[in-house]
Amino acid sequence: MNHALRFAFGLTLYSCLIPQLSTLRAQSPAPSVTPSPRGSQAPKFTEQQMQEMAAKLHERVGKAAEEVMGRIRNEEGDLYRRFSSFRKPDRLNPSTYTSKDDVEQWRQSLQQFKEKADTVDKLYANADPDLGNALIQQRINQAIAQQIKKALLDSFPWDIINRKNQLIKEFVSDFGDLLTFYDNNWASWKRDSATAAPAFDDPKLAASYQVLKEKVNAVGAQIEDQYRAMTR
Repeated sequence: MNHALRFAFGLTLYSCLIPQLSTLRAQSPAPSVTPSPRGSQAPKFTEQQMQEMAAKLHERVGKAAEEVMGRIRNEEGDLYRRFSSFRKPDRLNPSTYTSKDDVEQWRQSLQQFKEKADTVDKLYANADPDLGNALIQQRINQAIAQQIKKALLDSFPWDIINRKNQLIKEFVSDFGDLLTFYDNNWASWKRDSATAAPAFDDPKLAASYQVLKEKVNAVGAQIEDQYRAMTR
């Protein structure tokens, strides 16, 4: 998934830069020079100079975008790896937990996952000022930086990102409920020798477990869908 995100954000950067660079190349003003006494016009940039200016701008914008979008991509990749560990079938099978200590360890992992999700959420929320600052630090004209920043921000699939962030909050809550169920009802199940699934003597507990498991699976599947949509 990290490679897919890297590819998607790379396409975003270059698809945004191409029209901006073309516009700037066509509209770039002539350099400021002192007019000659005869009022001769200032010389215009040569084709080679224009190409060099475009190449430098391309490089600077690329560095600024990578600073911000690269950080988001890396943190998003880490978040997805953590999410994937909770999606493994063993995590939804209490028979694979050897003791309550295992449950507590996964509760701590869930908290770390939540904190990582909060970090990613804040990075998206701060993308506007972060991109603006990064572009200015690359000595890009403020007016031009505003145009490029807007193009980059408009390329983000915000509806998908916001939906994914909300679903992750639901996933954390639902998985927390499942871990609480394991903790409160420890040893109320046996491991089915044929299927390795948990078998409960109490039908109510069996039903409660099934509801919690289905909720976690359903939200998890929706999150997977959002990640796939982000990288199309």
